[in-house]
Amino acid sequence: MISYLRGKYLDRTEDGNIIILVNGIGFEVTVTTEVLGMIEHRKDEEIEIYTYMQVKEDGMALFGFSSLDEMSVFKKIIGVSGIGPKGGISILSTLSREQLILAVIEENSDLISKAPGIGKKTAAKLVLELKDKFKLSDALNGNSGVENTNVLSDASTDNSIVNDAIAALVSLGYSSQESTKAVRAVEITEDMTVDKLLSLSLRNI
Repeated sequence: MISYLRGKYLDRTEDGNIIILVNGIGFEVTVTTEVLGMIEHRKDEEIEIYTYMQVKEDGMALFGFSSLDEMSVFKKIIGVSGIGPKGGISILSTLSREQLILAVIEENSDLISKAPGIGKKTAAKLVLELKDKFKLSDALNGNSGVENTNVLSDASTDNSIVNDAIAALVSLGYSSQESTKAVRAVEITEDMTVDKLLSLSLRNI
């Protein structure tokens, strides 16, 4: 199984997939919009990506993720009967990992059904089957059972400051999903304090 690639990002295909050159071999990988956003400015540069390989009778396909944590959530999604890898990519391209976890916890199947190709019945089934597999801390701490190793980010976010800001917003009466989205929308700097992050996050609500 191919679970990780490190090579030069060459280009995008007409289908929106990416091509990574590894030791003279070009691998086509279907990725989320988050991954595309991270690498769109890195053409001809070396990147690293975690991959899930689907093997079918008519061929194989690779699906790529920025972190082990994102791939772990993807595997949980496709473990729901009726949702294949393309459906999983569609969901994670519409909702971030944190947003999906919170939607499942809050049983917000309407939000999940906004993903292309995911109907309301399928979204409701996903919520039913996964609601006991996620905890609120999974979304706040960026942890769903595996190390959150991001291979595409240039710098790591101070999770402590982020979590404190989210917790503060929740204590003010905002929903967990609304709070997480507002905080994640702020660009974290090295000298960022919780108070500053909270102030900037409130502007996003």
